[in-house]
Amino acid sequence: MKLAAFALAAVSLGAVHAGTASPPLPGPQRIAVDARGPLALVEVTRAVLPERTEGAGGNEALLDLALPDGSALVSVEVRDGGRWRSVDAAAEGGSHAAETYRAESAARGVTPASEPTDESATHRLRLLRSPGHGPGSGAAPFTVRYRFAVFPEAENGRLRVRFPAATERLPPAAEVTLRLTGAADADIAGVRVPVTAGAETASGRASTRSAWEIFWTPRDPASPGAPPLEARLAVAPIGPQQSALAFMAFLARRRPGPSCGPPASVLFLVDRSRSVGLPGLSAERDLVRALIEALPPSTRFDALFFDRGTKRLFSMPRPATREAIGTFEAEMVPDRMQNGTDPSGALREAGALLRREATTFGPRALLVLVTDGALGDEDGAALDRALGSGLGNAIGRAAGSSPAFDLGLAALTVRAVDDEPAGARARDALRALAAARGGVARELRANEIADGVPAALADLEHGGDLGAIRLITDGVERRISESLPPGGLLAGVVPWKGRPPRAVRIEALAGGRRITVAPVPSRVAPEWLRPWVVSASAPTSASSNPTRFLSTPSVVALVEPVPHSSTATSAASETAVKGSMDRMVIRNVLSLAYMPRARACYLNRTAATPALRDLTGKVRLAIELARGEVGGVKIESSTLGNPDIERCLQESAFEIEVPRAARSDAPVTAVLNMNFRPRTSDKKADDVDLGEVGNEIDLVIEEMHRREASAPATTPPPTR
Repeated sequence: MKLAAFALAAVSLGAVHAGTASPPLPGPQRIAVDARGPLALVEVTRAVLPERTEGAGGNEALLDLALPDGSALVSVEVRDGGRWRSVDAAAEGGSHAAETYRAESAARGVTPASEPTDESATHRLRLLRSPGHGPGSGAAPFTVRYRFAVFPEAENGRLRVRFPAATERLPPAAEVTLRLTGAADADIAGVRVPVTAGAETASGRASTRSAWEIFWTPRDPASPGAPPLEARLAVAPIGPQQSALAFMAFLARRRPGPSCGPPASVLFLVDRSRSVGLPGLSAERDLVRALIEALPPSTRFDALFFDRGTKRLFSMPRPATREAIGTFEAEMVPDRMQNGTDPSGALREAGALLRREATTFGPRALLVLVTDGALGDEDGAALDRALGSGLGNAIGRAAGSSPAFDLGLAALTVRAVDDEPAGARARDALRALAAARGGVARELRANEIADGVPAALADLEHGGDLGAIRLITDGVERRISESLPPGGLLAGVVPWKGRPPRAVRIEALAGGRRITVAPVPSRVAPEWLRPWVVSASAPTSASSNPTRFLSTPSVVALVEPVPHSSTATSAASETAVKGSMDRMVIRNVLSLAYMPRARACYLNRTAATPALRDLTGKVRLAIELARGEVGGVKIESSTLGNPDIERCLQESAFEIEVPRAARSDAPVTAVLNMNFRPRTSDKKADDVDLGEVGNEIDLVIEEMHRREASAPATTPPPTR
């Protein structure tokens, strides 16, 4: 069966690092960048001086190649006797190729150099020349040429390829040539260069002593009503039974146009559940204050705090005065935090509030959801339905809203600096909610608030995020990403079996509307895409990044991938368990904090009937714990047949405090099996087998009776 693949990556470009002991190179290196379709092929031609060696007169040279993560080394060639010889993948494996190289070195009287590699090096090229070969003396330079493919990055509507600084003591300069397709201008190492019309080429010069970049700007679409999504494709036949397709999708550049202006009022929906924690509570307070200060002083604001329920801050929106901001900050204190999180109920209440007070919040309002990302099992569709049910028909989606009321949405997840990222489910849910409403979804750390809040507001003014990015090939839908911010870029590898697709299109959700683009593929050489096809089908990284070897009577070359321990460490950290909690900790918390409340629920029943007095039954209760809070309580089975006691058991679970598992957002379910029975005169047994906590239970019951006795008595109304 034929094989094809999509290429997708967003990477920067690495530089060439030679050995630190190399003498000055004869002449500059030549770098040619051919940007075609979604990716660019970089060709580097340079000379490498060998180290002088003793013995039979042979010599060796080292060249370290530093390529970025996700880039693909296409080919390596060495100049030998007036012709280019390719250093191909070693069929016998890397270890055997290295042994062969050492044997070839010994035969020529050369000891292979043993020098440490730079941290950024990904490949090491060894070049060996036999005595008596090559022009001039034994130290004649080698000429090498290598190519690698890279996906450009996107920055402020332009495409960029980044070159880090070389690590050589005297690195050679670079003569750069660009070949572009559909470019309006170009920039090489900070110097704007003219683009030749028709041929679309540009040239310049760059010093490799420090980091430098290449920029070019794609041309604007001819039609003014072009969709906000632009896509590019590149296709090439890999072999008789293989094909590959590279694709790249990115938002169009921000074109000048009428600004929608800042919102007239802001409604904050602030998560104040226990999962936020003390550091998260402080970060949420700073985020809200930073957003208020980033808007004009005339902006009015109000807030809804939510956990299992909601609480409004003001009776009506107020201007952002110091007193109003201080009132908000006074509510962001630890004793206000409660167990439980109901984001759907909070969004429904926020929508209902905006609908009731549309005149007060209008004509343009902004709804800001501030949370730590612990949303339970809610997905984006459920959150959108909850908000829509609260808004009703008075206020529609952002794309189809009434002109009298325009509602924007920003879903901001903020966490402490040392906290782990939010879960993938919560991240996708917030992105889907923002895309459905033409808003933005961002995840910030406490130290990123100052820069992240203005950037989020700017993206919101330029149309918000695209959501639900999908690639459709011959009717087969593939998920690319759940979100794409303004100016963002998506690229990667998606392999598939069968013939190359006849029809390819990319779809996205913009403000609740589905948009579609069908790019025309560009033809590129097979070598551009072959490394990604091999890496996608290879089971290990060694097979996708093989050792290359060349042996001729005059030249021997070896290209070895440089392993880095950081890669293995990061891979292991992804699969390792991030956090855990001892079972006895949860057992002690439930025994000392919850079980006394459970018995109080049972003993506080009335004895109006013999059935209530002799009530007996079993209850199986499941308590969900996540990020130091009780997220949900469910009665899985019960034989009591008393809804009041069962309701009391559920509500009492939300009153306890549970410890937070270290570096773990994964929910934990604690299951309790409780057996309730009345106390009898002949058997002084506890209604629930609690061991040594019986005294604590009695104290809780006494405290409940004391509160009931101290409550003010209500005088019944007089009868007529």
